[in-house]
Amino acid sequence: MKNTFLLCLLSIFGLISTASAKNPFGDKLPKSRFQFGGSNTSWFFGANVGGNVFFGDHDKQYDFGKRIGPAAEIYGGKWFNEAFGGRIALSGGGMKGLTQTESLSNGKMYDASQSLREQRFTYFNLRADVMFNWSNDISGFDANRIYTMIPYAGVGVASSFKEPSVTRFSPHLGFLQTIRMNDKLDFNIDIRGNLLGDGFDREIGGRNYEGILTTAIGVNFKLGN
Repeated sequence: MKNTFLLCLLSIFGLISTASAKNPFGDKLPKSRFQFGGSNTSWFFGANVGGNVFFGDHDKQYDFGKRIGPAAEIYGGKWFNEAFGGRIALSGGGMKGLTQTESLSNGKMYDASQSLREQRFTYFNLRADVMFNWSNDISGFDANRIYTMIPYAGVGVASSFKEPSVTRFSPHLGFLQTIRMNDKLDFNIDIRGNLLGDGFDREIGGRNYEGILTTAIGVNFKLGN
């Protein structure tokens, strides 16, 4: 109870301190980045490119550098207020790993002593994200903030293209960092981990899950005034 009371006092003190701080812009308030509640001023869209790594049954035996495949995504979304937003994204890329099933390999032997062959396949992931503007939550809204931290979480479906095609439900967590370039444009650094059920690489190995780790960079365009 004492701890709760102390936390409340500290929170109130922090709010009062923030409210009484001198405005660095003087009497001129910064131009709002979003006019929340407007019809078209908080929408955004963008694209990223980068690399991804698949975590499958035999991939730990593969050199990490050889496991990095290309990745790309496009997305669009909306900020509902200063803290929370949502977006829909379509991402995909190429996977590189190892398999002990010859029919699933590209025919190249990697380690004959373990019957490991190289495996290549492509996939796509359609997902929905719930986004949280951590920087606004910590420091308050600032239309001219240069660096912004946006953790996010969501769900989607992922499907491999190569036959036999496999589709899995795919929850994910991510951390988006944006660097403001101007009123309309941000530079993105996006890191995301997707969780998949066993067999996404079309090989059932007894694992409870498989996964994808993606790191990408790109641009974000903001609509409206």
